[in-house]
Amino acid sequence: MQTVDLGRRSYTLVQNFKNDPELRRSFNELTETTFDFNFEDWYQKGFWDDNYIPYALLHKNKIVSNVSVTKIDFVIENQRKSGIQIGTVMTDPDYRRLGLSRFLLQWVISQWKDNSDFVYLFANDSVLDFYPKFNFGIVEEHQHSIQVNPSGKMPPLKRLDLDKKEDRELLMNAIRTSIAIAKVSARENLSLIMFYCLWLKKNSIYHLTELDTVVIADFQGDTLHLDDVFSGTTIQLTSVISSIVNTSIKKVVLGFTPLDDIGYERSPLKSADTLFVLKDNIDYFNNVKWRFPVLSHA
Repeated sequence: MQTVDLGRRSYTLVQNFKNDPELRRSFNELTETTFDFNFEDWYQKGFWDDNYIPYALLHKNKIVSNVSVTKIDFVIENQRKSGIQIGTVMTDPDYRRLGLSRFLLQWVISQWKDNSDFVYLFANDSVLDFYPKFNFGIVEEHQHSIQVNPSGKMPPLKRLDLDKKEDRELLMNAIRTSIAIAKVSARENLSLIMFYCLWLKKNSIYHLTELDTVVIADFQGDTLHLDDVFSGTTIQLTSVISSIVNTSIKKVVLGFTPLDDIGYERSPLKSADTLFVLKDNIDYFNNVKWRFPVLSHA
């Protein structure tokens, strides 16, 4: 801990406090107020590991501002890269416009820019003018999709129930042993994927028994959104798609950039979030038309 003077107030800088019940409670309260979720269930189930590190300012024993980093190792076109993703940027309404987020962002960048291959974040439209002040530049992502015309009956899908130990262990094992199917592939990313699976994607997890493969996917009208595929053996993406689409599905949209993109339509990604990369490393990502896996967003 250290004291930070900003304006007329003194704050305490705290970090990596997941095992401190009082600080974690205050952190969860601010997260709930800002984003309508919290991290407690994720913590209690043992998935908040050392790859997710919050940096926060404490005032009167209350966390009033936070910037977190998530450490993620990637395999990008057969090269191992260490990424630092900035997220959970939030400030208590009573403490906004006082420079707290600015201080924390500068602190985090100074700690990590020379200890990783790249630093990046995703931002919504309301703060697009904010992050360029910290030497971040926009990188355009691209989305891959394919038109399908299934002719047969779809085999029954087994939806995994994470309240059941055997289903939870099946999913975790599939994630741990999976072989990359994407040009940008997050590795050893169990913690973050389980955050999604315990919350947003709880009813979107399926086991393809015949292929011994787990997929995270959502059916929306005539479109299948395929977020990720986890298989311990090399598998053709076309085989996965043909195993999960039924006759009502006309289009499959991928939440990642496939290793083999022949036959897929590629288009600029239209999303509520914009990708920013610290300009020191931005040239690596410009003009490659990739997409960071949707389940790697922190």
